[in-house]
Amino acid sequence: MKKILILLLLPIFSFGQVNTFPWTNDFESYVALQDDPNDDGNWGVMQGPTSSFATGPSGDHTTGSGVYYYVESSAPNYPNQTFIAYTPTFDVSATPGKVLSFWYHMYGAAMGDLEVAVIDGNGYTVIDSIIGDQGDLWHLAYYPINSVDSFKIAFKATTGTLYTSDICIDDIMVSDHLHLFMDVWILFLQITIQQLL
Repeated sequence: MKKILILLLLPIFSFGQVNTFPWTNDFESYVALQDDPNDDGNWGVMQGPTSSFATGPSGDHTTGSGVYYYVESSAPNYPNQTFIAYTPTFDVSATPGKVLSFWYHMYGAAMGDLEVAVIDGNGYTVIDSIIGDQGDLWHLAYYPINSVDSFKIAFKATTGTLYTSDICIDDIMVSDHLHLFMDVWILFLQITIQQLL
């Protein structure tokens, strides 16, 4: 048990820490997250549609023509293959009370699931599991983070039974509640203006 806990906590302490917020990654600079070396494969950066029919987005969330992060589910990446990626470690000892937000796209008849977890001094804690086909659009996810010292986020994608299970994320942000509220409010205004035009 002690060995398992050490392995779970190892990613927290093995890499540099972030203590300036908000922290964002929109993948436009092709900066990937940290891949788990012990899973079934790697996440990758992508621009434009994925290579498979009837799965994946037509473009990224940020601009529609930019870059996103995804799991390609074509053979040999199905069925039930697991792909894990980690954010950097966040030091919130001086500024606790953070929020994780990101956009996800999970479109496909054989869609698998996306597990989101916090890794901190308490171990590995699942905060959400998004399961099955979510339609051909980007969705916003956001979660309060209760960690008061250091933490990192794990994105664990598991492909479905066939190739139509590409799983994508974009525009990851770790911030305080007020910053997230302002971003969501700006997004609401942008959508409203587009609908009026």
